[in-house]
Amino acid sequence: MFLPIIFTILIFPGMFMALIPMMPAMPYMFLVVLAYGFMDGFEVVTLQDIGIFAGILIISILIDYFAGIVGAKYGGASRKGILFGFLGLVLGVLLLPPFGGFIGLFIGVFIAEFVLKSDAQKAIKAATGSLIGSISGILLNTLLAIIFFILFIIFVFFI
Repeated sequence: MFLPIIFTILIFPGMFMALIPMMPAMPYMFLVVLAYGFMDGFEVVTLQDIGIFAGILIISILIDYFAGIVGAKYGGASRKGILFGFLGLVLGVLLLPPFGGFIGLFIGVFIAEFVLKSDAQKAIKAATGSLIGSISGILLNTLLAIIFFILFIIFVFFI
């Protein structure tokens, strides 16, 4: 009974990591579950359970990748705007971790769209769309992390 408690404690922070941009919350949680499976010989957390966790991980990665892009596109951003937003996101995280990514994303899309379209209103709309998409992605990934944690608890303690 000691092993499940230790791994539950190890996986728990993943739910909070999901709230921070650019933190590998879901890969971390998946590796913890995988390590538990190896240590337990895949008796409690079976390979089928690992497949379910892998599916959640893949969905999370797709959300990470597409949420900001969909938001930017919805806001009217061009491909260059999205590229500049991504560069701004990376620079923002490096210069002002962990939430500087939001500032960098917004500024990157805004500058690109303003230079390309010379219209501040459209640039703000595109930048805001990318920001809303990214925040939505973080919220969805947090929900997935909570589901991941609850499934782990169910698989380990109740099945």
